[in-house]
Amino acid sequence: MRAVLFDDVGHIRVGEYPDPVVIDPGDAVVRVSTAAVCGSDLHLLHGRVPGVREGSVLGHEFVGTVEAVGEAVRGFSAGDRVVGSFLIACGSCWFCARRDFNLCEDIRALGYGIFTGDLDGCQAEAVRVPVADVNLHHVPGALTDDQAVFAGDILTTAVYVCERARIEPGDAVAVVGAGPVGLLTAMSARAHEPSEVFVVDLAPDRLQIAASLGATPIDASAVNPVVELQRRTGGRGPDVVIECVGSLKAFDTATDAVRAGGTVAVIGVYTELSHEIAFGELWRRGITIVMGATANVQAHWDRALALVAGGTIDPTVLISHTLPLEQAVKGYELFDSREALKVILKP
Repeated sequence: MRAVLFDDVGHIRVGEYPDPVVIDPGDAVVRVSTAAVCGSDLHLLHGRVPGVREGSVLGHEFVGTVEAVGEAVRGFSAGDRVVGSFLIACGSCWFCARRDFNLCEDIRALGYGIFTGDLDGCQAEAVRVPVADVNLHHVPGALTDDQAVFAGDILTTAVYVCERARIEPGDAVAVVGAGPVGLLTAMSARAHEPSEVFVVDLAPDRLQIAASLGATPIDASAVNPVVELQRRTGGRGPDVVIECVGSLKAFDTATDAVRAGGTVAVIGVYTELSHEIAFGELWRRGITIVMGATANVQAHWDRALALVAGGTIDPTVLISHTLPLEQAVKGYELFDSREALKVILKP
């Protein structure tokens, strides 16, 4: 089959790779119809994630059709249209029994290297999905591939972090970062009936998208976002600030901006091991900080897909480029240079 292959840091290619087969009784093999390039894939390209095997298949966001299943699979059969989770949970540990799938004791990830199970990814014509009954989800017939493809990662990430943030009706919510996760988070926040959703970013084109979605854009290149958010909320600051960037500066912006007694929810991906914070000031202001960690996809994709079906979230507005799989290298280049907001690949 054809697949996007990792050669080395900074180098990928499209080439031939062995077709996946059922290895374990709980496996499913899925013929991929739509895949996506995610910001997390860039971490691999840039060398921020160690242990990626040379020649391995990249990618973790996909929709496709089941081709084969192992003898232990009960919920899926050949011909079923499915979306897959980027995190592969075991389904049987203490955490999975509590539906905390993202905290699974044997957590793995598609296309993310030897330290997360060395599973091949989905930017390919087909992919093997372990523990299929846990890590696949049926796609409702009314939804297109482009509507459903993000339910295995960034869409459920947005729904999950909004739940973690405990947004109450009437709350003022600020989202730091207008990338794909941030924009989906702004859309997801609307389901909680906030009084207003602000989106903070430096990129005018992304802020324009945020405005088109009904959010209030805050251009951090033109104003101090902390001061501006306070000015727009009666001097208090937002009730909830959701950090979707994964940079220490963005985290500081979130904690500085939130009102006293408010909540900061963090879903941006961090690799830093330490950070100096004004601990006493956070204590004095009674700030709640909620770390989202990786998204609990399997516990939230029902909710995520329902929000799409109901029109609250339209993930297709993120798609800036749709390319054949053979042009995946170009897609990565567009995404890496921020010329693309979200790249879809069609095997």
